[in-house]
Amino acid sequence: MKKYINREKIQKIGLFCKLNTNLSEQIALLKKIFLQRNIELIFLNYEKINIKDLHNLDFLISLGGDGTLLSLCRQTYQAKKPILGINAGNLGFLTALSFEEVQEFFDDFFNEQYKIEKAKMLQIVLHKKNKVIKKFAFNDAVFSRDNALMANVKVFFENKLFNAYYGDGLIIASSSGSTAYNISAGGPIVHPWNETFVVTPVCSHSLTQRPIVLPYGFELELKVKHCLLYLDGQEVIDPREYDKIFIGLSKKEISFIHKKDRDYFQILKEKLNWGK
Repeated sequence: MKKYINREKIQKIGLFCKLNTNLSEQIALLKKIFLQRNIELIFLNYEKINIKDLHNLDFLISLGGDGTLLSLCRQTYQAKKPILGINAGNLGFLTALSFEEVQEFFDDFFNEQYKIEKAKMLQIVLHKKNKVIKKFAFNDAVFSRDNALMANVKVFFENKLFNAYYGDGLIIASSSGSTAYNISAGGPIVHPWNETFVVTPVCSHSLTQRPIVLPYGFELELKVKHCLLYLDGQEVIDPREYDKIFIGLSKKEISFIHKKDRDYFQILKEKLNWGK
């Protein structure tokens, strides 16, 4: 287990949450825990984080649901700050630490009883005339039809047609995002340590279309009609505005702070009611 945080030098921690929600009890507990250790809790702008504001922060806390954590990842990946997700939402696949566990977790944390796990993001490269624009998503990039016509998504690898998908759309999910929209569409669950991504059709017109898992290093080109592109369900891109679209795994990673005894399979059992 590698340590990325020097507990003796922690002075400021960033908190990311929706301030108009009823999180006063959770925030008060965090303030109390950090005040005892002379650590300042800094509130981050939920709408748009200035990367420069993260420079003096030792790590970041996402307080909310998975959507809050996804937003934090997409806004702060450049800063390379470790993130702790505390669940104050509903399902909480990514924010697996419950509020009831917070006090015990930080008692362990300041005794170096924790672990950090990394997960790769998806990279979306958009070509427009002489410009190249890079976007990043943590969970998924989803092509979804925008009218009554079937989505038409042609996928190329190394300039050769890989597949043509007709239906409601196409999901390209990271390993970490495989338990999100991907699983609802019949895609596989992929352990987040795998440096892979999943291509899953949504309500395909052909019954022979099936999900496929591809490795890090593969970059797909996508030519689409009758659909929009959604990044983590939070940013919408109109493919018609771009000449070319490429998607694959990025070198960019998010470092997550977890309980030392965090068990991924136990989380699956609890969230998906396995074995019941």
